[in-house]
Amino acid sequence: MVASVAVFALTRPDGRATAGTGTAKVQRGTVTSTVSAAGTVAALQSRSLGFATSGTLTEVNVRVGDTVQAGAVLAKIDPASAQSAVDSAQESVDSAEDDVDNAETEAAAATKAATPSASASRAGGAGGTTGGTSTTQRTQGTDALMSAQQRLNNAKLALRQAQAKLAGTVITAPVAGRVLSISGAVGSQAQSGVVTLAGTADVAVKAQFTEAEVAALAAGQTATITLPDRDDAELAGKVTQIDPAGTVSNRLVRYAAVITFDQAPDALLYGQSANVVVTTESADGVLYVPSIAVVDGTVTVKVNGRTEKRTVEVGLRGDVSTEIRSGLNEGDEVLVSGG
Repeated sequence: MVASVAVFALTRPDGRATAGTGTAKVQRGTVTSTVSAAGTVAALQSRSLGFATSGTLTEVNVRVGDTVQAGAVLAKIDPASAQSAVDSAQESVDSAEDDVDNAETEAAAATKAATPSASASRAGGAGGTTGGTSTTQRTQGTDALMSAQQRLNNAKLALRQAQAKLAGTVITAPVAGRVLSISGAVGSQAQSGVVTLAGTADVAVKAQFTEAEVAALAAGQTATITLPDRDDAELAGKVTQIDPAGTVSNRLVRYAAVITFDQAPDALLYGQSANVVVTTESADGVLYVPSIAVVDGTVTVKVNGRTEKRTVEVGLRGDVSTEIRSGLNEGDEVLVSGG
């Protein structure tokens, strides 16, 4: 439905309201064009949360529909196996560090042995083989150190992986949100996705607009959202997405649009009905008259008890009011039909 917001009083010359022809004064204010539609509250994105390793569920701390804060512990599995793997990996790191220490000591000794003293140099010059043997020992020592260091690096990597799996025996909420589903119960084997969570920021209204209405929509436009279960309190929002492909129902093509909340209220029910009013155009501080007063670019004005037609330049036009850019002054009385 397309609408333009403004309020006018239709009066007779004696000041009484009338259902027939009356007058309305030219006013200055805001003319707003809107489109409205019905929709439903939906989760735009959900996260399937699981464990980093297999195991038996020992804790499930939430139920479907619960609202949780970021960092909340949602579920746990038995960590015994993962802890054992961490302990074993730590032992491997400790052993590898000892190997590196030993290799460093041996490499240092080999380097020292490969550096001949003055007397050794004279002996070598006389045909000895000490220099060649020492060089070989130094090379072997360096190779042994590099090998030990590589084993240590591999052991540390295995430890980090084991620690990650241990941390993965606990599921925590990555963001504040609401629990959509839970798979499994305490005592059962954990599945790949145990908890499905929709983030608070991922909640919006999906509404259907007709072809004529969607032509006026654009991302970023402001909207007002009302929820029947909230006594129709008005909640601020904005258009964030418009589907380019429509769907046909009863020969009528409709296009889905996503309207997000500026601040989503607590405990929203997914699938509940909602109504949205999107502001498509707005003109502030302008002169306006009831739209029914403008006919083919002319307005009938009442002056000193007489009427005269004036050509006007119109701006934003809606179902209720029309912006007047020229041809009228604030306070002028125009004829309108109360119908």
